[in-house]
Parts: sequence; C-alpha cells; structure tokens
Amino acid sequence: MTGVAPGRLISWVITAVLVGWLVVYNIMRVAGSTPADAALPSFLIGAALGLVALAIIMFVRTRLIASGRLHPMDADADVPDPSAITPDQRRVLSATWPIIAVAAVVQLVTGLWMLFDWQGTATVVRATAELIMAIWFIFAAVWMGWEARNLRGMDAGGIDSVALGALLTAVLAGVGISRQFVTGMQVITVIVVGVASVIAYWVVWYLVRRRGVPSMAIIAGLISLAALLLPLLTR
Repeated sequence: MTGVAPGRLISWVITAVLVGWLVVYNIMRVAGSTPADAALPSFLIGAALGLVALAIIMFVRTRLIASGRLHPMDADADVPDPSAITPDQRRVLSATWPIIAVAAVVQLVTGLWMLFDWQGTATVVRATAELIMAIWFIFAAVWMGWEARNLRGMDAGGIDSVALGALLTAVLAGVGISRQFVTGMQVITVIVVGVASVIAYWVVWYLVRRRGVPSMAIIAGLISLAALLLPLLTR
C-alpha cells in the first residue's frame, strides 16, 4: 500500500465495496431476483469482489511506483488550512459550497419524503430498508449542510469525506429507484449528489495535487451514472 494515506485508503476501500455491491445487485436483479432477495447476497458478494479488485489494483500500483514508472502523486498531502488558501483556491471553494448546500437540501427533502412514505405504508408491508435509507439521507443532509458552511468559510478539511458521503448517497438512491421508494426524488437525488461527489473529489484533487488525472472524480461520475441507469434498466 505504498504512498497511500490511511484516510485515502479507507475512501478507496469504501468505494470498491460500493462499486462491487452496485454491479452485483443489478446483475442479480437482471437475473430475476427480487430487490429484497438480492440486497444482502449482492452486498456480500459485491464487497468481496470489490476488495479483490482493489487489492489487485494496489499491487500493480505499488509495483509501478517501485519501478519508477508511476509517481505516488503526493498521496500523503492534505488540503491547505484556511489561512493558506490562495486566491484561486478561494474562488474554487466559493463556487463549490453552494453545490454542496443544494445537495444537502435535496437529501433532506428525499429523506423526509421517504420517512412520511414509510409511515403511511401499512405495517405488514413496510420496508425497513426505506426507514434506514431515510435516516441516512437526513443525517447526510445535516452533515453536508454543516460542511457547506465550513466551505463558505474556506475550511475544506472535510471535503474528502463529503465526496465519499455524497457517493454513498448516490448508490443508496440507486437502490431506492430499484425498490421504488419515492422514485422521482431518488432520480433527482442521484443526479444532484452524484454531481456534488464528482465536484468534491475534483476539488480535493485541485487543492492537494493539481497534476495527473483526477481519477476519483472520474470514478465517482461513473458510479453515479451506473447508480442512475442500472436500476432504471432493470425495472
């Protein structure tokens, strides 16, 4: 795991698990499994496959760095403190915080809507998954609202976690589309938080590295697109 900060490695692990879960879940849905039947097995299988894929990628990355064919890309660098923000970085953060704030509002609306939908459903057919997802969306909304406030004050210390949280919401909203939990709002949520995740990962790249390819932003975009399209194609 040469040259990878612990926080960034945790982010990669969670991303690998999310990708694996999303792919396997939708494969099982195409094969005819119901959403309830596919939920847990797809998570276990997808998580295992995602971690195996990540291990292979990290092995190849380590070998390339050791041979000098790949630069570690300042993996241990952190985002600058508010006092060290440059004018260019200030402009980027000024344009970013409203996007995170909008994502927070959308998640709050979706979470509350799901909660009311769950409460209005007959007890015998209530889905516990809908309640859990509603709680996450509301929590994520409060959290991202707080981080949007921090970004407005030029404190980007939590931008990496915001990117990962938005990506997780996008994946969960994709599952919500598949389960038909307030589908219209789930579609809007995937789009909005997916864009927020891409931008947040790009901001991390801009603040920390600003060279090479913003790979996490690209991966976040692909995951968000899959979270939107795969459930719609399997309905």
